[in-house]
Amino acid sequence: MRFLVDEMFPPATAQVLRRDSDQEAEHVTEVGLAGADDADVASFSRAHGAAVVTDNVADFARMDDLVVVFVLKRRLPAGNAQAAAIASLLRRWAADHPRPYVGYHWPT
Repeated sequence: MRFLVDEMFPPATAQVLRRDSDQEAEHVTEVGLAGADDADVASFSRAHGAAVVTDNVADFARMDDLVVVFVLKRRLPAGNAQAAAIASLLRRWAADHPRPYVGYHWPT
């Protein structure tokens, strides 16, 4: 599973995923998409077969040709623990969904 982590989450999220698991993960800032429009993030995701990890339900819910993993920040710890919490959630979700369908996913 390859993840593209959106900018509302810390860049360390992708670093933790790469370091602690076999997940391919990049943060938008690592691929030149800092401050990019959601359409550009979606295009990169499509071109690279990555699931978008975002809190941005309003914009990404309209993009029904992507694998989108919605993670709500309000359910996460604050500060430095956030990256590790997201990475843990994504590792579990990826293990349970080795071939996710195109559409929206809400890991728990």
